Amino acid sequence: MKNGLIIIPAHNEEENIQTVLEDLLKQDFELDILVVNDGSTDGTRACVERIPGVQMISHIFNLGYGAALQTGFQYAVRNGYTFVVQFDADGQHDPAYIRALLAAGDADIVIGSRFLQKSEYQAGGLKMIAIRMMRLMIRFLTGVSITDPTSGFKRLSQRTLQYYAVTSNFPADYPDANLLIKMLHKKYRVKEVPVNIRPRLHGETMHSGLKPVAYVINIFISTTVVLLREYFREEK
Repeated sequence: MKNGLIIIPAHNEEENIQTVLEDLLKQDFELDILVVNDGSTDGTRACVERIPGVQMISHIFNLGYGAALQTGFQYAVRNGYTFVVQFDADGQHDPAYIRALLAAGDADIVIGSRFLQKSEYQAGGLKMIAIRMMRLMIRFLTGVSITDPTSGFKRLSQRTLQYYAVTSNFPADYPDANLLIKMLHKKYRVKEVPVNIRPRLHGETMHSGLKPVAYVINIFISTTVVLLREYFREEK
């Protein structure tokens, strides 16, 4: 077993997952790979099973992106990994940039940002408005500037991993700006590094159409809940 684990949550990604895994394996990282098959109803599981050396956990039902990640975190803690890399199954994350995450020092959370350098990624109008609102929210509430609060391309330290593995500490649906605000309030060290994000290989992103509007509303509600919980804990 290696020290680090790449966690890939996947839901109905049969068109993408094999290419994603093959690209990762070509990089020859000293990292294990775990796919969390989140209740896929297509051929995602069969595609992963065809790739030698890749570990997989399958949820019987679709539990959501955050829940799939937490399954990976719990697996990592049980098996003694010292850090993890979050990686998406849709082909947008460029595996060559994992090295940049690994070389970023001893931060607790290293975020791969699409906005620190020129990237292939082009956000839609609504998505970009959502990202800007979350940047302002984080800056206002913590004093820290985060350029890419919705990035799913991250490296997490063992300290962060152990915290996220506790069920009540990690949201099952929207683990983005709300979670970053919580971790910054808890004095976890957060750092960003520039990465390239590519167009999705196949299928539709989970933030297409009007979904960013609902997404921002949910993030705002979730952030309010986070702040209230932290306030009442401090009062006690």
